[in-house]
Amino acid sequence: MKSKKVTAMLLAGAALMGLAVSGCGNTISDTAEFAKLGDTVITMGVANFFAKYQQAVYDSYYMAYFGEDMWNSDLYGNGKTLSEDMKENVVESLQDMYTLKAHMADYDISLSEEEEAAITKAAEEFIAANSKEAIRQIGAENPENVKEMLRLQTIQKKMHDRMIQDADTTVTDEEAAQRTFSYVTVAADHTHEEEGEEGEHPEEELAALKATADSIASAEDFDKAVTDAGLTVSTASYGSAADEGSSFDTSVLEAADALKAGQVSQTIEVDGTYYVLRLDSEHDEQATENKRQELISQKQEDHYNDILDGWKEAEDAAFQLNEEEWAKVVFEDRFKAPEPETESVSGTEEGTADTTDNAGTESAADTTDGAGAQDAADAAGTDAGTQGTESAAGTDAGGQGTENAADAGAQGAVDGAGNDAGAQDASGADANEDAPQAE
Repeated sequence: MKSKKVTAMLLAGAALMGLAVSGCGNTISDTAEFAKLGDTVITMGVANFFAKYQQAVYDSYYMAYFGEDMWNSDLYGNGKTLSEDMKENVVESLQDMYTLKAHMADYDISLSEEEEAAITKAAEEFIAANSKEAIRQIGAENPENVKEMLRLQTIQKKMHDRMIQDADTTVTDEEAAQRTFSYVTVAADHTHEEEGEEGEHPEEELAALKATADSIASAEDFDKAVTDAGLTVSTASYGSAADEGSSFDTSVLEAADALKAGQVSQTIEVDGTYYVLRLDSEHDEQATENKRQELISQKQEDHYNDILDGWKEAEDAAFQLNEEEWAKVVFEDRFKAPEPETESVSGTEEGTADTTDNAGTESAADTTDGAGAQDAADAAGTDAGTQGTESAAGTDAGGQGTENAADAGAQGAVDGAGNDAGAQDASGADANEDAPQAE
């Protein structure tokens, strides 16, 4: 599992309160220097708030999976603790945002009075909605820390949207063309642990699996044969057998390439699993258009990242991190999701409850229905980029999965994860979530 960059967004108007287990609280000096980018001093107040907000989101959604020691654990399998991963990602994200801020004039970008007013309002609502202990623990006692993060994210959104307008988004018909096939997989659904052969199948079992696949391949009605075998038909679209990064083995795509619409393949064996395909379309119009838009978006993101990386490389020596001050940021005190408040409902039997905590939100548990710990860890690695960031100033999302933070209500941190997460929070849960809260 890979660690990815993260971008936070405020829980504007939502409840948040710290559950301190170490008793250390927030001892960071707001005015201390976190880093310098050229002549710009980035304060510890901003960096600490960014980091602690991310911690609050992770604590609220993932502590139940990984326990209170998760910040000292190597959740991504990269030899680093979650704390180390998070702090590295915060540093990179802040460098990105301040670099973009330094180049606003290059694209004639500025913040309007209306946007500044929306930022101030969102920050005030965030602080007013939370306890003093929560605000202290998350590093938001100084409203300027909250407002600066909203400014940076608004600038990042506006710069991103402007910069991608200059991207070469030419996509040829050949690049976009997609073929679509239906397929069935025939594989063993158990292992032989009692024989010490986990993941291996006796020859007679493999022969039976192949016989089932062969019967489907030779049937007159592909769909009926699959159903009669108690299996399920799936569909997939692809460009050609030369596709890079396909989840299918090359032999499967080569078999699909050899088919004409309506034809069914012979049985294809891949590591003990048998595939049978039917080509449904030699040129799937909808899949082709979807692929075209995917390629356009990728070209836009590549253009944006190339420019940003170029700026950072040219100015990398000018970005000076104050390691001594940054080391003071630790994830010891804990945050938790709020407990729903129970109120008696007029006209109902005593004991009937109405949960009214953050109207319009749902619990984090509901958003991870059936998810295992590994799924949760995958969701927790988010990509800052500009995907999934929210604008505080009411700028148009432009299809980039962004939201207006000033109107966010109980909006959570957003996650692009690099896969069009839309208004997803940094933990992978839906944006309308219960905010982290303190007792």
